[in-house]
Amino acid sequence: MSRPDPARRVTRVLSLVRGADAGSARTADPALDLNAFAVADVIDLTLVLKDRAVELAVDAAHVHPIDIAGVPVPAALPSTDIRALLGSGVRVLAVADDLQRRGIDADRLVEGVEVVDESVLAGLLIAADVTLGAMS
Repeated sequence: MSRPDPARRVTRVLSLVRGADAGSARTADPALDLNAFAVADVIDLTLVLKDRAVELAVDAAHVHPIDIAGVPVPAALPSTDIRALLGSGVRVLAVADDLQRRGIDADRLVEGVEVVDESVLAGLLIAADVTLGAMS
């Protein structure tokens, strides 16, 4: 990812995803898709996975392809989406208490996802120019 031009103002965006379902079909779970704009060089995006959404960061989390009304629906691969966001320079955080409540160990997460205490969120909210929320 190229670094932003210092003459251009970078917008700090905080995206909070709380209720995404790692096992839902791709067409029914756009929670990570809203972060696709993160590759823009004037966006500094931090993605926070909270509550049920921490399951999206589990390495190899996916659902098998299904048919709906005879039409094949591709498997949801949130771990692939998370890797793509990390690869484009997005900071991805998972809230420690939410991982613990779901029995998810940090070593099961996609490499590069940071585990943080919920108290960190207040500082991120204050520092953000824009805050997005996906409560699916």
